[in-house]
Amino acid sequence: MLYEVRAYAITPGHVQEAVEDFGRIIERRTRLSKLTGFFTCALGELNRILHIWEYENAAHRESVRAETLRQPWWPPLKREHIHKQVTRLMRPASCRPRPLAGALGGVYVIRSDFLRTGMFQEVSARWAELLPARERLSPLAAAFGNPAGEFESGVLNEFVHIWPYRDLNHWAEVREKEAGVPGWRESLDPYTVSQTGEVWLPVPYSPMH
Repeated sequence: MLYEVRAYAITPGHVQEAVEDFGRIIERRTRLSKLTGFFTCALGELNRILHIWEYENAAHRESVRAETLRQPWWPPLKREHIHKQVTRLMRPASCRPRPLAGALGGVYVIRSDFLRTGMFQEVSARWAELLPARERLSPLAAAFGNPAGEFESGVLNEFVHIWPYRDLNHWAEVREKEAGVPGWRESLDPYTVSQTGEVWLPVPYSPMH
């Protein structure tokens, strides 16, 4: 599978409008390919929306893209309110080969870790061992990477992992309990060169909600 993680920076005051614009066409769009998640940023770089789409492969993505561009309802967003667009093409990590869906949490912490070149598979294998113990605290909704050697363009060696929580109090509780999961806190440190984390809220039509 191939996942497109796409973010838009929107004019302040128009994020909800963008969510509604997408909502009006989302059923037609999801007939062409599967929506994995759709969020708005609550903590981090604000005034952004993030949506994640699943494709069988690059050829499937290109065919869907061509089909959407033929539709009168696409694109749904008002161009004058789009300030920046960033698209990542990513593979699922072996520790979470298919994203979860359903009522997973009210807030989502999306982590972006840049790994040293060649370390993605090693991190994925390490997480596959440790994840059952970590998920006793809270689930991993999705995990993606774009390792150098598999992708020829874009920002390489990024590892994106998505964690749902009931609320930020739940996130703080889990963070404290993580220290008791043997090896978890150290599972990324030897392989990581930088890390960021942001809080996102699912929109009503997001498959992760």
